[in-house]
Amino acid sequence: MRTMLAIAALCFPVMTMAQITSSENSNCTISRAGMACRGSGGGIQIKVEEQDRPTLYVSDMRLDAGASLDDPNALSDYLILGVNGGDLLNEKTPLRHVSLDKGSVTLMPRGKPFRLRNNGSDTVEFQLIEIRR
Repeated sequence: MRTMLAIAALCFPVMTMAQITSSENSNCTISRAGMACRGSGGGIQIKVEEQDRPTLYVSDMRLDAGASLDDPNALSDYLILGVNGGDLLNEKTPLRHVSLDKGSVTLMPRGKPFRLRNNGSDTVEFQLIEIRR
């Protein structure tokens, strides 16, 4: 029995679990007048260790019709996760549309500035995930 247990332990890969805590939630609404956030503003922070490792910040965003979101930090990568549908227009080169269909994911890589504008007539919702390296 012990031999079978030892063989099983060597043959199966080891999995490591991580827990995401929501101690720093933020919800932001952006209108033509400006941006208002509730929470600590940092989003959900995930840290592996105190070493120099990538850090993840998650924020729930709402963009009113005509409002825009400028690249908050040019040194970070961003993922945009669609929530309720809609479309954003990137007003900086390369000019293209960002889909906010439920389940869609768009990468906005660091070093490529963006300005996302809601050209629709309805408020759009999405999650903005910042990856700081």
